[in-house]
Amino acid sequence: MDRAILFLRLFVGVLIALHIIDKLQTYNFVLTGYPALLFESSWATFVIFTTLEALFAVMIIVGFGTRFAAFIMAMGMFVEIFLIFSTLGWLGVERQILYIGIYVTLVMSGSGRYGVESYLDRRRKRPAY
Repeated sequence: MDRAILFLRLFVGVLIALHIIDKLQTYNFVLTGYPALLFESSWATFVIFTTLEALFAVMIIVGFGTRFAAFIMAMGMFVEIFLIFSTLGWLGVERQILYIGIYVTLVMSGSGRYGVESYLDRRRKRPAY
């Protein structure tokens, strides 16, 4: 089971990393449709959200703060579905729903044995001689 969680963490982390690379390569196109949610401009929203997305992807890949990062990413997918893609119908949000399923699984499972959290927990539980 721990290997399956490791695979899932690496899989979704790499997908998000590729997504970020694509967003940066098509920056001008992406920015035209990016909403100015909490900030003055869509540029500020783009920079902050992309930075947080990258940080949370790295956290999921290494298995540190996995539950927190996966929960925030799942909430981000819900925001995308209801605020940005609400007019597209089922096929327009299918990818976001798949991501939500992966993130909810990681929220329930945590990082598993092959994560930084697990390593730190094992080190703390070692008896001192």
